[in-house]
Amino acid sequence: MEARLGVVGAMSLLGIALGGALKAQETPAPRPEEPVQEAAGEEPEAVGPSPGAPTIGLSQAIAVALDRNFSLLSTGDSVTAARFRESAARGGFLPKLTPRYQGGPDGKAFGVDASQRLPWTGGSVTAGASFRSVTPEGSPTVRGSDLRVVMSQPLLRGAGPNATFFELTNSKRGREGQERAFELARQRLAVDVAATFYQIVKERELLSVSRQSLKRSESLREASEARMRVGLASKLDVFRAELQASQTQEALVQSEAALETALEQFRVLLGLDPGDPVEPEQAPLPEKVVVDLEPLEALIARAFESRLDLKEVRDQIHDAERSAALARQSLFPQLDLNLGFSQTGLGPSYSDSVRAGAGRFDVFLSTSYPFERSSDRATRAIAEIDVAARRRALAQRELEIAAEVRGAVRNIERIRKSVDLQRKGVDFATQQLRLATLRYQRGLASNFDIVDAEGSLLSSRTALVGLLADYQVARIQLLRVVGTLDVVREFGP
Repeated sequence: MEARLGVVGAMSLLGIALGGALKAQETPAPRPEEPVQEAAGEEPEAVGPSPGAPTIGLSQAIAVALDRNFSLLSTGDSVTAARFRESAARGGFLPKLTPRYQGGPDGKAFGVDASQRLPWTGGSVTAGASFRSVTPEGSPTVRGSDLRVVMSQPLLRGAGPNATFFELTNSKRGREGQERAFELARQRLAVDVAATFYQIVKERELLSVSRQSLKRSESLREASEARMRVGLASKLDVFRAELQASQTQEALVQSEAALETALEQFRVLLGLDPGDPVEPEQAPLPEKVVVDLEPLEALIARAFESRLDLKEVRDQIHDAERSAALARQSLFPQLDLNLGFSQTGLGPSYSDSVRAGAGRFDVFLSTSYPFERSSDRATRAIAEIDVAARRRALAQRELEIAAEVRGAVRNIERIRKSVDLQRKGVDFATQQLRLATLRYQRGLASNFDIVDAEGSLLSSRTALVGLLADYQVARIQLLRVVGTLDVVREFGP
């Protein structure tokens, strides 16, 4: 009897326990009120220039850099110096007049010397007129005149236009080389300013992306802490959310530092103080990358035709050939044909001394040939070696330019393909984050999937922003590589 009552009592207790368990399952446990997370697919809020800071557009920034950049100004000084040297070389073909005067107790003398280089032939004309007066003690003053004109024409060494215009041609080539270097420096500066400009645009976009990601990470951390307080999440979920927020905060700090660095570099390129408040204006990145390029072979052919540095290398071959021809000519003996006229006379006056003089014409040859010619032979050999070296340099430069054009085209194609892939990556990461957030809010998963999706979304958006900024610079870089970048036309008002 007692055993039966014990069994009945045990069964009653078991029923009560099962009933309580079923009732607990029917009544869900209260959930904490979770913070509402920012929508994953929402576009980041744009970050613009600092409030109140003066802004400048890309075209205006390049114009300021072309006017104030210190490196470009130094290159411009080299152009000015080269023009002065060319002007001095041209002055060698102008008539040269040198007046003379000498006075003393025994008399005085004065005169003038003149010389003129003859173009094309390599000859020269020299003339001189001197007058003197002598007053011997106890005698009347005697005046004398001396007139001389000599034309000298080299027949071997130094004859011809190459030798005549060698220095002038070298100075002209020096000026052309400096002008080409100046234009190339302008192009490189324009590309550098554009790269820094879009680097700032990129850093602003990345700063906006990091701030949006930080908001979501902070919201996830608060939600994880709230869920842990009611037993719906573990301490590991909180640690994971805190680590994600800390990493996002670090990315935000790096973006802010990178933005300040890019702003300082931008100002230095413009010739401004790094602490100057001027900033690039807000410039949106393109939504799509449209690549419409000419065939690669056509671009390479245009580069061979238009590149200023390639033109300079070709002209350097001609310079070396001129130097080699002059070095070969220097091995000839010096043989000159000379035509001269002289007249000397004395009289009581200068006019009488001129009339009293008897003119004399002379025609004669002069020659010289040193036996020791090792220096001239070495100069000729070095000049011929330089010709071969310049030709190899031209072939090498053509290969390098072809590779540069191929690389620039390949870079644009890579950016186009990568932009499409990263856009898909952003869409996939956005959907993954939405799904992970929904599963987490319904208690079907931990926040591990949210942290993973947030990292993927941040990485995809960062890469997409970088690619869009790189495309803007790559387009300008392709124009420079092909040799068709006209700074004024491309960035003019």
